Amino acid sequence: MFDCVEDAISYIESKRNKRSIDAFRETLNKCGILMKQKNMIHIAGTNGKGSTVNYLRSILNAHGYKVGTFTSPYLICHNDRIRVDDEPISDEELLKYINKYYDVIEEDGLSMFEIDVLIMLAYFEALDLDYRIIETGIGGLHDKTNVIDPIVSAITNIGMDHQEQLGESIYDIINEKMGIIKPNQIFVTSEAKGTILARLQEQCDVQGVMMHVVPEYQVSRYPFHFRYRNMAFTLENQGIYQVTNARLALTIASKLICLDSTLTTDAIENASWKGRYETLVYKDKKVDIDGAHNVPGVEALIQTLKVKKEHNVAIIFSSLREKDTDEMLEMLLKEGYVVYLTTFNDDRAMDLSQYKSRDNLVVVERFEEALKAAYIKNYHIVITGSLHFISKARKYLTI
Repeated sequence: MFDCVEDAISYIESKRNKRSIDAFRETLNKCGILMKQKNMIHIAGTNGKGSTVNYLRSILNAHGYKVGTFTSPYLICHNDRIRVDDEPISDEELLKYINKYYDVIEEDGLSMFEIDVLIMLAYFEALDLDYRIIETGIGGLHDKTNVIDPIVSAITNIGMDHQEQLGESIYDIINEKMGIIKPNQIFVTSEAKGTILARLQEQCDVQGVMMHVVPEYQVSRYPFHFRYRNMAFTLENQGIYQVTNARLALTIASKLICLDSTLTTDAIENASWKGRYETLVYKDKKVDIDGAHNVPGVEALIQTLKVKKEHNVAIIFSSLREKDTDEMLEMLLKEGYVVYLTTFNDDRAMDLSQYKSRDNLVVVERFEEALKAAYIKNYHIVITGSLHFISKARKYLTI
């Protein structure tokens, strides 16, 4: 039992047990926590999940609905994962729930993610919410969020990521992600690849579900202008990939409510998702941070930089050990960017010992040193890589 939230969060974040989804479901049943709650929406995908959740939340809030959201990982503090109307769960509520379920957490050996999902479900159950939007952690079929029974499921896109957990082939990853598709619900996707869509359609046919595909929308100029039905939108200070995420959120929302064009336009244009092509300031210079933590994410970042016609770019980059670091690094170097490769204080952070400085690649032990060096050389600085790294970099820039 805990007297302060800092100790409780340290306890939660220390839990790294691995259990099955069936074992977790038994724990929830033991606690009497409802897994089928009013108007649940489940979002999976390789990239764009959190942004899609945030756009959808913003649209629903603008129309007067009370909305709970669950996302991960956190960017500012652990409470960020569990929100109501974009306000994180309070320290008092988080402490209350961790103490309430402490005994069963210890008895059943829950992991950090299971604890977060358990608290989220208990917290949302106690509130009079109109909608609950829940992002998967990793995958879908075996993800601990997949205990829920949603009215809508959505997949943003499917690419190569988390192969150690999901499987080495794209087909393994497809099979895992599409495990969120369940009977008697709406399924929406912004995936564009024909082979992947065909496999998703097969799963929808098996489940008796209608698949709704968000058409691709080409954007080639900044600011990013796009349309949805009779509405026109302009996105500034955001990545080009947010056009697709916004259109997915709009499609989901249109299945749930009648969209007011003025409310919807304001909701999309004013929504922001921290750490996703977010502009901050270091000394007197603007710095962009973007959580491009896998190959598709780096591709999207490069596309954004090209469309925005950014020049003299320096990338400060770090990733987790299991990521495709070499491939992402070569993609950035191929574009002619100067890359400062660094690491950060985390058990899973990459090891710099196998890398040496060379043309356009500067290996720097500490992020702060890389930032200072890039600033002195007057580069346009972009900080990217692991979301865990982005979180620490963002904290440094906003203190």
